Amino acid sequence: MIQKKILFIHPLGYNPVNAKTDISRKANIMPPLGLASIAAYLDQFQINSHIIDCYADPESDELIVKYLENEAPAFIGFSCTTSSFLDGIRIAEYEKLSGYPSSYKLPIFNYPKVPNASCISSRGCPYSCSYCDRSVFRKSFRYNSARYLYNHLKYLKDNFNIRHINFYDDQFTFNRRRVEEFARLMIQNPLKITFNCAARAEHLDFELLKLMKAAGCWMISLAKFTPFPGSPIYSKIKEQGEKIGTFTEDWEKMDCMQFLFIPKGLTKQKMEVLFIDFYKSHFKRTTVLIGYMSMIWRSPDSWIRFIKDIASFLKFAFTNKRM
Repeated sequence: MIQKKILFIHPLGYNPVNAKTDISRKANIMPPLGLASIAAYLDQFQINSHIIDCYADPESDELIVKYLENEAPAFIGFSCTTSSFLDGIRIAEYEKLSGYPSSYKLPIFNYPKVPNASCISSRGCPYSCSYCDRSVFRKSFRYNSARYLYNHLKYLKDNFNIRHINFYDDQFTFNRRRVEEFARLMIQNPLKITFNCAARAEHLDFELLKLMKAAGCWMISLAKFTPFPGSPIYSKIKEQGEKIGTFTEDWEKMDCMQFLFIPKGLTKQKMEVLFIDFYKSHFKRTTVLIGYMSMIWRSPDSWIRFIKDIASFLKFAFTNKRM
């Protein structure tokens, strides 16, 4: 019987020429965990698969052509959102990500140690914010158990010496009991791994924060979103048109970094000026500057990355031009 092979491709999403110098990409290169999870599931049925990540390596066209010519896969799959994240599926097949973990970088100044990695331990959110896409998960919320989550981190530590994890859940602390159990496991059986997560303020309190810190929590981000297709506000913008503003639906520029919707009464030029003014005023604040200076010892690898691309970072900070 001929063994069927499957090629998974994580698309870059925009011009590869621009990607090489895109400071927003270089500052945050995350592994395609969805594809890696599918690959792990297929392994249980002895189905051979391979992943090519064009975002981590923008010049992947030649790799794709070479694989197609040499391996002739039966199927080709491109990354997409999946609404299934079951506890029974085994840990993502990180080994199939070329160069993992060194090829992937968490957001700069968002971690204390290397090597580091990202993880998704839940899917969905029960809230109905107008700017968030609800088309896939609706109001459902599915999550991995605390024990599974601990075992996942242990696997990453044992196999890749991962020292820091960034949880990319929409609502990491929504199920308080799960977070408390996970924190106690991390305290009782230390893995020497720190972690970040995102949460809503109403799902945090002092007691939970103390427990999470003891478990290794290094940073908590209060989540923010952009009105992509599928969100209620996107539909409202499309339906009401120029009554509320102008919208340029250019998918290649829909990257959270460019102004495509201009509210009525403003201009794109004015919004860019306001953005730069905000950016400059934020980073000139004494407390912010002291915070970033403290990263010299709190996140030394981030400073190394910053210094290597200091010209690009400064260009973006003062002009909003990332390439």
